Amino acid sequence: MARTLTSAIRLLDALTVAFRGDQHRLQVLFTFDGGSAFSTRTLDMLKELGGAVVPWDEAPLVPASLTVTASENVDLERLSAPVVVLPHGIGFQKWVPDSESGDRRLSGVVRKEFADRPGIVTVVSHPAQREQLRDVHTGLADAAEVTGDHVHDRIRAGLRHRARYRAHLGVPPRTRLAVLSSTWGGQGLLGSRPGLPERLLAELPYDEYRVAAVLHPNIGTAHGPWAVRQALARAVDAGLLVLPPEEGWEAALAAADVVLGDHGSVTLYAAAADRPVLLGAFGEESVPGTAAALLAASADRLDPEADLRRQLDAAVDGHVPGRHTDAAGHAFAHPGEGAERLRGLLYRLIGLSPPPGPQGPLRTSPPPEPETRPVTSFEVVTRVCEDGRAVAAERFPAAVRRPADTPGAVRHLAAWDTEPDVALARSASVVLRSPAPAADDRTGAEWAADALAHHPGALFASAPEDGGCTAHLRDGRTVAVRVLPGGLRPPDLCPLSALVYTLLRAGSPVQGEYRLRVGSDQWRCKVRESPPAR
Repeated sequence: MARTLTSAIRLLDALTVAFRGDQHRLQVLFTFDGGSAFSTRTLDMLKELGGAVVPWDEAPLVPASLTVTASENVDLERLSAPVVVLPHGIGFQKWVPDSESGDRRLSGVVRKEFADRPGIVTVVSHPAQREQLRDVHTGLADAAEVTGDHVHDRIRAGLRHRARYRAHLGVPPRTRLAVLSSTWGGQGLLGSRPGLPERLLAELPYDEYRVAAVLHPNIGTAHGPWAVRQALARAVDAGLLVLPPEEGWEAALAAADVVLGDHGSVTLYAAAADRPVLLGAFGEESVPGTAAALLAASADRLDPEADLRRQLDAAVDGHVPGRHTDAAGHAFAHPGEGAERLRGLLYRLIGLSPPPGPQGPLRTSPPPEPETRPVTSFEVVTRVCEDGRAVAAERFPAAVRRPADTPGAVRHLAAWDTEPDVALARSASVVLRSPAPAADDRTGAEWAADALAHHPGALFASAPEDGGCTAHLRDGRTVAVRVLPGGLRPPDLCPLSALVYTLLRAGSPVQGEYRLRVGSDQWRCKVRESPPAR
């Protein structure tokens, strides 16, 4: 029984874990209760995945052996089979508004009008949740089953794929990944700090940090995916990696260096996986005495008025492994056994033995597939260091740029020739050539002439060359940069061109060997200026 997108995602995951490969003995049918404000897209998702959907009005006619749902709000009187209520988060950690009475209720607990129905089994991940349930309804607590949490187990198991997940997300070596996680509603991180994604991207150097977002499915179902994409459009232009609600967020947590979260379950999953955590929000809708409340006591808080980069650096560099052990220990029993225990429970209630075989039910998450766009313009800040033979560069996505005074630094806007924003393209001091399609056989000089004609504010246009780049100035001069052998991955065109721009602006000799520093990487570069061709 599916009701909301959130609960349907968790339901499908649990059914896949429990029944994978056993469709010759089992037939799984779905039905959809569309009575929630968050039901949007749920039925479409079931059909797109190929689920056999029985109309809601016909569901009572199906002679089912077992009813499984991850929503406590469905009408449990409609079906006669035993009912398993799965969690769609971690335990009972949040007060939510009740759509029927207008009061608030404990999320995850069966509605009181159905609580006395025989045959309800509530699945919990820790005995503490069963005792919490006892305060609400003794019968529900007595019938509850503690299985652990296969999602937590899967995230932990996925840590061995950390490097592969990071590469799939496009996170370079020695670059940190910050994952922003928000639950739904005004007290969630995004609801209370909607500008945080853009601010993170504006303040974190692109070569030192990447930023991903994990948003509760209710955010998209409440506002619509189009509205969410519009709200995050500038952040996505600046490189934000937006994980789809169906999957990918578990892999993103395994790949993360730091997680900025709130009182939602994803933040607790991150802490239990021993990721550094900063709490950017923690609403009063959180339930005291739960694992989430213990996390609130152990995790540092994000100060929205302070420097974000310093806080994230401190969270990563100062992280003590096992810091959140108390919170994790209060949330997850039977570590590593969640999938087996859930499968055993469901088969026992059906009256079958689980199928034998060499494969277990726990499988790691596939690589994440975020919504993202390449960054096509950068605000570049450079400094000439030491003896005048080294240049340090930092760059920030121009889509969210917030120019500030930086004494002693040289700033410029660099845009790739594919930049769609007309204002950014016209304002660029440096134009960068994107990888050309096969049909574009212009030489670097021919391309540069066209680029300078269409970018009136540009000082020069820069094209990649073997081992470096060549900058074509308006007065006909060229400056060639070649990266000397050193074993590091080569820098891309933007930092190499920043070296040229800095030397020109500083009045330094545009000739000789220089060191280019970007983040934790450094290269030796040979620079040579040539006069205009006759």
